[in-house]
Amino acid sequence: MTPIAAPSLHRHRRTFVLGIVDPQTWRDFAFHLIALPLSIAGFTWFVLTPSVGIPFAALWVGLPVAAFLLRGNAWFGTAFRALSNRLLGTAVDAPVAPHGRPGIVGWTLAAFRHGPSWRALAFGLIAFVTSLFAFIVTITVLVTAAGLATNWVWTHWLTPVTDEDGVLHSGLQVGTVFVDTPQMQAVATVVGFLLLVLVWPPLNRGLAAGQAALVRALLGSTASERRVDELTRSRDDSVRGADDTLRRVERDLHDGTQARLVALAMTLGDAQDRLDGGGDPAEVGRLVENARRSTQETIAELREIARGIHPAALDEGLEAALASAVSRTTLPVSVEFDRSVRLSAVTESVAYFTVVELLTNVTKHARATRAAVTVARDGNDLLVTVEDDGVGGAHVPLDPQTGGTGLAGVADRLRTVDGTMAIDSPSGGPTRIALRFPGAAA
Repeated sequence: MTPIAAPSLHRHRRTFVLGIVDPQTWRDFAFHLIALPLSIAGFTWFVLTPSVGIPFAALWVGLPVAAFLLRGNAWFGTAFRALSNRLLGTAVDAPVAPHGRPGIVGWTLAAFRHGPSWRALAFGLIAFVTSLFAFIVTITVLVTAAGLATNWVWTHWLTPVTDEDGVLHSGLQVGTVFVDTPQMQAVATVVGFLLLVLVWPPLNRGLAAGQAALVRALLGSTASERRVDELTRSRDDSVRGADDTLRRVERDLHDGTQARLVALAMTLGDAQDRLDGGGDPAEVGRLVENARRSTQETIAELREIARGIHPAALDEGLEAALASAVSRTTLPVSVEFDRSVRLSAVTESVAYFTVVELLTNVTKHARATRAAVTVARDGNDLLVTVEDDGVGGAHVPLDPQTGGTGLAGVADRLRTVDGTMAIDSPSGGPTRIALRFPGAAA
């Protein structure tokens, strides 16, 4: 049996005993030192916000000033999040920015409706109290512990004091007790050492943990806010995607189909002129044949353009559409489809285009010899997986400027239906990409 608990317990004991030399303990202490002046500045802005903002808000023209003061609390929130991340190791997602209509009126209304700004305002008051408390407690315990542990070094520099019995003492006084004998100095040293090693580090960390929890609660984004922001970005991506598709179709029709139709009309016009002028029937027949060929090419081109908007194969369902897409790939692709799954038209379209995009990536970049597509039910969710035996290394680019293509484009498309993508693609392969559509198979 593998001994798991014992080493873990030993590690926790070692951390507890040696907390005084743990760098994290001193980072927590540094946080308390820096947080106090920062919280004082934040509290000052907190007081300034209602005292100046309310009188300005009473005047319609002063509403932007009040909104500016309210939004100004976010500056201190940003500073506290950065400080918490750097010293406490607590990464807190920045809240979503206020969304409003363009212009000063839209900006003002968005600021007053922005929940994180009001939480940052409350943080300015609460953080001042908690930071002051944490600073006083950790400094008091640390100075007391260090003072007791080293009392034998500096105690003889103290001014002698006479007690109630008239006895002169030249040592440290703790309440009514004087530490001026070797025995008492030894006891004080031991007590100070225990405070310094066993009490102050966990106390200091506990205070820092409380501060970190406060930062997470008031300065981070809530799940509902992140959800709204995600839906907003998905909507914007969908609108941009629809606009890009419309522009592509317009460009294809203008540059391709329209040019073919113009050439077709000219060819038929030339044939008509030759026929009316008693021209050579063979030459007229050649022109008509060219017009027929051009008509067939135009029809094929229109079908190709229409396929980019809505694949005709989807009219027969996702299974048939995937079978059609797989048949056009240059490597063997197997498809497993759970026919008990019933999907909406929107989910079918997104699933189709994401699989096609993934298979295109496999063909271009994976250097694979085969691939597999699986469509199955996972509870009420639809789970679509695309696997290949290629070289691996697939990932979503971190650069937002590369969004909209490859795996980034797949992720953007999935967000429009609240879908998620999981990538397992170690270097050397194989690659497995799982697309989950929540509630799509209900």
